[in-house]
Amino acid sequence: MAETIVTGARIVTPQGLEPGDIAITDGVIDAVDPDLSPDGANIIDADGAIALPGVVDIHNHMHDEELFPDGIDFGSQTASALAGGVTTVVELPTQTPVRTPAAFLEKRKTCEQLAHVDFGLVAGNYETGDVDAEGVLTAGTPDFKTFTAEPYRASDDAIISLLNSVGAAGGTVRVHCENQAILDDARAGIDGNDPSVYMESRPLAAELEAIERIGRFAEYTDCPVHFVHISSGSGARVAARFRSRGEVPVTLETCPHYLAFSTADVAEKGPFLKVNPSLKSPAEVDRLWDAIADGTIDLVASEHFPTYREERERGWENIWEPYAGLPTIETMLEFMITEGVHAGRISWPRLLELLCAAPARVSGIYPRKGSLTVGTDADIVLLREKEWTVTADALTFNGGWTPFEGWQFSARVETVIRDGVVSADGHEVTGDPGDGSFIPRGPTAE
Repeated sequence: MAETIVTGARIVTPQGLEPGDIAITDGVIDAVDPDLSPDGANIIDADGAIALPGVVDIHNHMHDEELFPDGIDFGSQTASALAGGVTTVVELPTQTPVRTPAAFLEKRKTCEQLAHVDFGLVAGNYETGDVDAEGVLTAGTPDFKTFTAEPYRASDDAIISLLNSVGAAGGTVRVHCENQAILDDARAGIDGNDPSVYMESRPLAAELEAIERIGRFAEYTDCPVHFVHISSGSGARVAARFRSRGEVPVTLETCPHYLAFSTADVAEKGPFLKVNPSLKSPAEVDRLWDAIADGTIDLVASEHFPTYREERERGWENIWEPYAGLPTIETMLEFMITEGVHAGRISWPRLLELLCAAPARVSGIYPRKGSLTVGTDADIVLLREKEWTVTADALTFNGGWTPFEGWQFSARVETVIRDGVVSADGHEVTGDPGDGSFIPRGPTAE
């Protein structure tokens, strides 16, 4: 007999929205059917709400004791994730590197005590080719992060060495792609501190060149590559050429801010849109949505980066001072429904693929995560199709701001079930730090 049954839901499936009930026992889905018998189970009445798997976000920055101020840590940020329907995260290093098995295990231990959701970790930031790839894989991750640009820039020689080592061990390298020489030249031609000049300092050409170069390196070394936070439709097309060639596994990621905002929005929002790579033109945003719709982009990830409002405000006077990055994990699902599904750009099945199934597959945790099939983890999001105005006060995120302030969304996360238990309701988290568990990933993970 099931412990809990979610009744009266409209379930997002690869075929579309289908009415159904979901039975849960011991934190696992044990039946999905249009009409399950209650038979003494605890009932969660969805009352026509849309149900989809908990979102899997594989690019976020949530814990760095040397960088983030008090109150911003893996506990507060995974609470924000959970409130927005994200039940699994894969977190990346920010300023403090995590390059060795020992550093990885130390961070894992800390995050386990704070996690509201299940999680994985990425190793990085590798600035040289010196890597114990097999040791890091055994510690629990197949993912290694490197950069072609400052502040964690690796030389071409170092990137090729890293790709050789990681590929031979069975891992994947994630790459931030911007050409530093182009960035330097663009920056040298700028005189001013106004927010508008920041976009000029990181031109599209920097992204395109670096994507092309890393694609060639990946093929040369036979190492799988994941292109993180592609900021332009043109960049997506360049990266997709390497996937279509089929010589090495290549996956493409973009983020909600690159779909929501362009250079045209900077005059209004200024430092609250500072992000690397920078925002691109409205035409590139349109091309990026095309790449989302036609399958060129594999998945959407938040690239969540938390700061307090007062720190970000400093950018109005000097845009070069605040860290780049936006807090978007809590609003990602609602944004993608509003501007994707409800705007007619994508279907419900495509949303399921972009935010749930594909991120789980890329992370090696599908179908345990990213699916509502029998035998999978009972991580379920129930949401309502209704209009509401986004404000920082309406969110769990504790930074006091959101780039979506004042936006009208047409979907609202209502109830989040994690591991078979209601853990958030109306963007209010009811679970506790430490409820989440580390997920070892990779061919030799322990």
